[in-house]
Amino acid sequence: MRDNHSLDAVLGTLSATGTSEVPADFMDGVWQRAGQLGEIADRRRRTALFVGLFVVGLGAGAGTSGWPGGYGTSSASFGESLVLGEQLSPSALLHVEQ
Repeated sequence: MRDNHSLDAVLGTLSATGTSEVPADFMDGVWQRAGQLGEIADRRRRTALFVGLFVVGLGAGAGTSGWPGGYGTSSASFGESLVLGEQLSPSALLHVEQ
């Protein structure tokens, strides 16, 4: 802990007070807060997993598509075919050899 002196002071104050001064719903509040902290941790974990899967999916899609820098394509041939419209022709879309 960063501030052990203030923690010791708080614990000393709690030990000096009687048990009758603790509210009846104190433990309910503790468990409610523990549940909230668990939900926050789960939400962060799900968000991190979603972002990781999104990045992997985007990278895999870029690697297998005709984007520049993808596997099996050169950026020069991609730019030329895009300008000429070869990839948008029906035969290219249907993978028919001419």
